[in-house]
Amino acid sequence: MGKAQWQNYGGRDIFTGAHKNLVEAISVDVNGACGDEQGNLKVHGGPEKALLLYTRDDYEHWIRDGYEFAPGNFFENITIDGLSTSDIHLADTLRIGEVTVQVSQIRRPCTTLAHRWSMKDLPRLVQSTGRSGFYVRVLTPGTIRTNDPVTLVQREPGSVDLPEVNRVMNIDRTDARGIRALIDAPGMPPRWVSQLQRRLSGYVTDDTDRLGE
Repeated sequence: MGKAQWQNYGGRDIFTGAHKNLVEAISVDVNGACGDEQGNLKVHGGPEKALLLYTRDDYEHWIRDGYEFAPGNFFENITIDGLSTSDIHLADTLRIGEVTVQVSQIRRPCTTLAHRWSMKDLPRLVQSTGRSGFYVRVLTPGTIRTNDPVTLVQREPGSVDLPEVNRVMNIDRTDARGIRALIDAPGMPPRWVSQLQRRLSGYVTDDTDRLGE
């Protein structure tokens, strides 16, 4: 849980809810964790980004790579155990405690990560490894408690796993075959579909503002 407040990162003031405190339980409604706040409501929050989830498996990968990140360090609302990022598909329905959620999109990292941890290249590293976390929409509100199991309830036919979504959206950005498959995949955000359609016409967006120099 985090409150939106001004933070000074390396001399730069940023209004953010990135600092998360560990809690034993959270109440969840369609807009996310009750009492949690975001700093930039233009790009964060709302039903399609109700909760940010991050896998414990990805934290273990960071530790093996020599980093000392711990649950909450990637600004997630919930750190989940038992499923890896590669186990999860876009549009999957998951149950966590009393709450049912649906995977709505991968998180596309931004410079706040770099400023928070004083690591200029962290957003690009997060993106290249695919360890970015993912957003869910809430289908059934309720309470989530520490150590509640995470189970896959439903998977849509033809759905695409999150590493493949990340690959096409962020890495192999001109892969026409991958782009077409992603456009047709269930659960793709309409804004991303439009972006992918423009790529097929030769227009690829510049992500420098999001990722940093």
